[in-house]
Amino acid sequence: MMVTFLAALLIGAAVLLLGWMFLEGHLNRVLTLDLEFADLPDPFIGKHLFFISDIHRRRISESWLNALKKSMDYVVIGGDLTEKGVPLKRVEANLRLLTSCAPVFFVWGNHDREAKTQQIKTLLDQYAVTVIENATYIIDEQGYSLNFCGIDDLLAGQPDLEQVLNSRRSNAPTVLFSHNPDIKHELNGKMKIDYVISGHTHSGQINFFGFTLKEKAGVKKLPFGTLIISSGYGTTTIPLRLGAKPDVLLLTLQRNRL
Repeated sequence: MMVTFLAALLIGAAVLLLGWMFLEGHLNRVLTLDLEFADLPDPFIGKHLFFISDIHRRRISESWLNALKKSMDYVVIGGDLTEKGVPLKRVEANLRLLTSCAPVFFVWGNHDREAKTQQIKTLLDQYAVTVIENATYIIDEQGYSLNFCGIDDLLAGQPDLEQVLNSRRSNAPTVLFSHNPDIKHELNGKMKIDYVISGHTHSGQINFFGFTLKEKAGVKKLPFGTLIISSGYGTTTIPLRLGAKPDVLLLTLQRNRL
């Protein structure tokens, strides 16, 4: 009797845990942060950047996104828009929602490169998404510039940091989008990069007692500047999270108040 009771208790606890992990993996969570630049030109002050990465198999919530779209001036997909086995119709539906909000920029993630790359390229072109691949997209406003730099995925692509840095407009504020935050190991203060924004790690995705083998999401001050790692919106392998809530970033560009 006692063994049966304990077995039922364990099964019930496991079911509850899995249910909790499923719910956590499908949260719609927005983190708001200021990106402060010492020399941000007036036309860019107060602009909003929406960063979403690691969508993978997940469907973006239309009602949730519609409630946010008025707060977006730029949208950046930080890699892993999809992965192997995801129907293209689902990828297209997600792109349709994102491109209805603001101009969209994209950098490659490892799972994008491992999926049907040419079909993804066709979809990105169809929805007028700007792919930043070892290059810089220079945003011009009233004679002033802002560098949006993008590097190919460090694991599955052909990253060329030197090419990225040489493509910038000099003396303009710089944001580097790299799907993989390990780009930090190749950066230094002389490169004049204000922010690096990444995803990839899912903040561990499933963490027991706070332990993870992956780098956790968050804001990190480093010698070159500031690294911001998003936990990502979706999941890979299994649609579960634990101790690693998903997120998107809503970033407001500001001039440093100091």
